[in-house]
Amino acid sequence: MYPASFEYVAPNRIEEAVQLLERHGEDAKLLAGGQSLVPMMKLRLARPKYLIDINRIPNLSRITEESGYIRCGAMTRHVQIEESPLIKETIPMLCEAAGKIGDAQVRNRGTLGGGLVEADPSGDLGPVALALDAQMKCVGPKGERLIAATDFFTFAYTTAL
Repeated sequence: MYPASFEYVAPNRIEEAVQLLERHGEDAKLLAGGQSLVPMMKLRLARPKYLIDINRIPNLSRITEESGYIRCGAMTRHVQIEESPLIKETIPMLCEAAGKIGDAQVRNRGTLGGGLVEADPSGDLGPVALALDAQMKCVGPKGERLIAATDFFTFAYTTAL
């Protein structure tokens, strides 16, 4: 089956993506790796009128160490986490979990942000984020905020976003 029609938008800046989400509200969905959203759209279980592709936004797929913290951008692919020397050295649990997600195709397309936002209780990344006392830096119309993993996951398939 083919997805229902939608308008495709590919912003180049986080601020643009936030404005589009604010403008279109529930009619918009973000496209990261598409591992869950695209199949749901094909089955017409998800019917966004606007698909906001955040793949072109720079710096969302970086893994860095800053002020004693490891930062992984929302668009960091599972394979990047699995193969990162920094992650292997500092957070081997995350590296190991990323290497066990799906198959090679899923690890090459799936993203850290997508895996966390999906909040699937059987997913690999949520429990690791909880075990590590991770914090998620979230950007929205009201600015940036840090959300502890314990507050981020509010229910199955539901987050504080």
